[in-house]
Amino acid sequence: MPSPFKTLLLTLPVLVLLPACDLFDTSDAEGTRGRGARAFDPYASSASGAISLSLLSFKGCAILPNGEPVTKGGLNLPDYPNECLNLNLGFPIAAPALPPSARMQVTPGQAYFLREFSAVDMLQNVHTDYNDRRTPAAWARLQSNFKDLDWSGLSVGQDDWKVQDRGTLQRETFYENAAWMTSTTDTLLLEVLDSDGNVRTSETYKRTDFLSESSATGRTRVSFTVTGLAPPRFPDDPIPVVSGEREALVYASTVKVSFANSTNPFKSFTMPQLQGEGLIRVTWSLMPKKPFLFPVSFVPAAERPATCYQVGADGLATDVPVPCGFGLSQKVVMTPPRNGRYLEAGEALDFVISLQDGDGHSLHARDSLPSFKQYMEGESNGLAHFNSFMLVNWRDGSASESGYKVVGPLQDLVVVNGAHTPPYFAFPEAVEPQYYVPPSSTYLPGGSLHQPNTRITVPLPANAKPGTYALLVKGHRDFMGERLNRMDPFFFQVGQAERTTYPGKIGNCQVCHNGPNSLNNVHHGGSVDNVEACKVCHYDEGVGHVSDFMHRIHVNSRKYQQNKGDCTLCHLTRESTLRPSLIACAGCHPGTHGNEYKHLEFQDLSAVPNIYGNCANACHVTSPPREHVLPKR
Repeated sequence: MPSPFKTLLLTLPVLVLLPACDLFDTSDAEGTRGRGARAFDPYASSASGAISLSLLSFKGCAILPNGEPVTKGGLNLPDYPNECLNLNLGFPIAAPALPPSARMQVTPGQAYFLREFSAVDMLQNVHTDYNDRRTPAAWARLQSNFKDLDWSGLSVGQDDWKVQDRGTLQRETFYENAAWMTSTTDTLLLEVLDSDGNVRTSETYKRTDFLSESSATGRTRVSFTVTGLAPPRFPDDPIPVVSGEREALVYASTVKVSFANSTNPFKSFTMPQLQGEGLIRVTWSLMPKKPFLFPVSFVPAAERPATCYQVGADGLATDVPVPCGFGLSQKVVMTPPRNGRYLEAGEALDFVISLQDGDGHSLHARDSLPSFKQYMEGESNGLAHFNSFMLVNWRDGSASESGYKVVGPLQDLVVVNGAHTPPYFAFPEAVEPQYYVPPSSTYLPGGSLHQPNTRITVPLPANAKPGTYALLVKGHRDFMGERLNRMDPFFFQVGQAERTTYPGKIGNCQVCHNGPNSLNNVHHGGSVDNVEACKVCHYDEGVGHVSDFMHRIHVNSRKYQQNKGDCTLCHLTRESTLRPSLIACAGCHPGTHGNEYKHLEFQDLSAVPNIYGNCANACHVTSPPREHVLPKR
């Protein structure tokens, strides 16, 4: 099976800086410790409150976060498919549909709250007229699984071009303004049924209870996508050409409804004390006659096998097996520097990864992580590896990209514009992190069986600049209905004992992102203490350039109540606002210049000029636009 991308893309961590905070105090600064019905922390252990529940559906079939479709087992569900397309069988998805075998497990007696509801209908390589944008829209309105929605007001939006590999592009045409897209009064009724079809408990959630549904983060969208394109000869070129890196174009017509990151985790329900099979039914008030069905298996906590491990005094796994709990905690044990204070330039950072549940049990053996095969077969204690098919088929913006990245020194971390490599130390040097299981390795003989070593060594360059460096660790876990993304920074010194910090040009995220709205509850699961580290991965358009998607997310958010022209809320210095570029400005002002500079979108990242160029050096010299409020200094 060929890899869907020559180079697989990632959407990496959100880390955030609080002004005047202690950078090295990694305790939560958002007042969110606790969980569920008590407070909100999506990573705490099962003893601390309600567990976040994620429900995913693809073409009417429930799926697990690894993409495997869920069987209805022995339940009498005439409206649930007997056969499902498997997202993991290629890009485009290989037909035919097959009987599913995966099971979604939940814990009876445990308090849960709905954190995510995502449902997708999609056709691949059916609508293959590159210039016909009417037919995909007609399918969405009249034939898709979402045809019962109110599609009045639907219009064709912008064409969004993204670089996938060098010389390979994706064009996505968005459809906008349908009545259901702008609704603010709709609800989700969640019901848990026993095997006889009796409702045993229920809870109703408002759509406005959820923080995230932006297409900029891979969530709600209606679109017509063409993948594998060579750069067009000119804007609006009607003749598509296949990139030299691809064998053929892939067309996709998609309706995705995705509400995520509950801002009301106190609205919880207790999973009924049942055993065997049952059902979670979600009825969207905008589609009252077509509920979404999620077959589940009730597995009591007392029946969980002892597949995790006790942790020893050194913070690493012992050989003593114990049952696993909920939650995700990432620990790192670093080898002390030879001089006892800091690493010297040219030395190596040596560390051991320990991924644990919220109860402090190791999720893996002391010396190795689970293999990709174990993850896909549900034998990894919930630990997830990067699954490329969830990225390209499901359009999962987070895509379980588990791994790490080393960057520094912190004071040199700047936004990278128009370059393939950053001007500071980064390992790996590319935008993606170092995956525990590199995506390409799963296509090699025995690659899916490889169990990564927990001990990792990263050499520092001989000319490494002094200061504080960060080891950024990204983890994912799905367990008993709980799906978590987590990002944690671990700091170390190079060349000096004196600590350094970020440039301090942006911040203030905690003004809006606090409590249940905290950044722990958003996308990558990073805290509010390190936002200036976002840019160490997000400097390539393919994964989202930070100056583009950060503006796009907030300007299109119905929850962002601040003045969208007031740059002072997030930008702490005037300097940080004075580099207008097409990529930065288009996030809020798409189409401002029409096609005048459209050709720059198709230039290589490092070509000059390009969309990352500083427009202030060309046209916008005298003053910034009047509608923006900038910091005085």
